[in-house]
Amino acid sequence: MKSEWPVVLGLSALLSVTAQGGQTPQLNRVMRDKLAYAQRTFEAVVTSDWVSLETNSRELERLTSDPRWMVLKYPEYSRHSAAFVQAVRDLHQAASQRDLEKTPQAYVEVALKCVDCHRYLARQRIAR
Repeated sequence: MKSEWPVVLGLSALLSVTAQGGQTPQLNRVMRDKLAYAQRTFEAVVTSDWVSLETNSRELERLTSDPRWMVLKYPEYSRHSAAFVQAVRDLHQAASQRDLEKTPQAYVEVALKCVDCHRYLARQRIAR
């Protein structure tokens, strides 16, 4: 379990990086909520807390339906968002099946989708 905390801290740092150039306060709030649910989800994965895992993965998915989520109107952002939503759905499905192998893999995929999108947004800011 101790080896998991550096991963949590690193992931938290990565996910807390926001798209400052053009990010609205509403989108910032949604991203903060996403980070909180992602952290709780990671804790649930590590502890095999299936109820919490299902609840928080469902909340992550619900968050992507919030109109503030799609405030950025870039086609590439839409593709990243769709990939994130699919990864969250896969995580929720693995959690509902209580799959000890697929669940951590699905969580890693969710985290990677976050990082990919944040890197894309950072490149967009640099390009401007």
